[in-house]
Amino acid sequence: MPQVLFRSFLESYPELLAALALALFLAVKSAFGKNRDNAGPIYIPVYLVSPAAEILKFFPNYLQGLQLKLNYCGLRGNTQLGVLAAAKVYPALLTPLAGMFINHPLILTGLAAFLFFAPDLVLTMLARRRQASIRESLPELLDLMVLCVDAGLGLDATLSRVAQDPASGNSALLDELLTLNRDILLGMSRERAFQELYKRTGVEELGAFAGSLNQTSQLGLSISKTLRNQAEFLRSKLSQKAEEKAARLPIYMAFPLWFCIMPALMVLVLAPSLLIFFEQVKPGFGL
Repeated sequence: MPQVLFRSFLESYPELLAALALALFLAVKSAFGKNRDNAGPIYIPVYLVSPAAEILKFFPNYLQGLQLKLNYCGLRGNTQLGVLAAAKVYPALLTPLAGMFINHPLILTGLAAFLFFAPDLVLTMLARRRQASIRESLPELLDLMVLCVDAGLGLDATLSRVAQDPASGNSALLDELLTLNRDILLGMSRERAFQELYKRTGVEELGAFAGSLNQTSQLGLSISKTLRNQAEFLRSKLSQKAEEKAARLPIYMAFPLWFCIMPALMVLVLAPSLLIFFEQVKPGFGL
C-alpha cells in the first residue's frame, strides 16, 4: 500500500522527481568538475553537506569513529567528513524511489542500510591498504634515517631530510613525516608529536618506533643503534607475517581443490573405465 501511494504521488507530481535528479546532477558536477585533471579532494556544495552532517551529529560516537577512519585513510580536510556524511545519508534517503520497482518493504530497508553503511566498508578497505603500505615501507625509511644519522644529522634534521626526499618511501609515509615535522616546527613537543603520529595512522609499528625514539632521547642512547634495531625487528616481523600467510595457503586451497579440481580429475580418470565397464555389463544383463 505505501508503495502504491508513493508511486501515485510521483505520477501526480513528476516535477519532484525532476528536481531530485537535477540536484543530484548539480552535486556530482560540482564535486568532480573542479578535480577532473588532478586527483584532489572531492567537494560538495555546503547546502547539501550541512543537512547530512547535522543528521549524523545525533550519533556522536559513530561520528567519532568515522573521523578516525578518515584520519587512517589520510583524508583530513575540513570538508571530508561532510562529503562522507552526504555520501551516506542521501543515497539512503533516496531509497524510497526504488519503491516504484520493488514492492517488498524488507528489501527496501536492507537496500537503505546497505547504501548507508557501504561507505564505511570502503573506508575500512582504504585504511587497511594505507596502513599496510606504511608498514611495508617503514624498514627502508629507517635504513635511510640510519645513513643520515651516521652522516652527522640530528633526529629532527634527519626526519626533515627523509620526508622531503620522494625516493625515501611511499607517499603516505612521507606525508605523515611531513605532518610530524610541521607539528614539531610549530612548537609541539617531540613526544606528543610522535603520539599524534600514531593516533593519525593507527599503525602499531609506528607507535613502537615513536616509543623507542622517545626513550632514546630521554635516556641519551644512540639513535643510530635504536634505528638499526627497529629496522631489523620490523623486517623480521614482516617475514613472520609472510610465513603465516604461506602457512594458511593450503587451507585456502582446500575448498577449490576438493570441490572444483578433484571432481573434474575423477571424471577424466574414471570416465573411460566406467564406459568400458557398462559396455561389457550390458550383454550379461540382456540390456
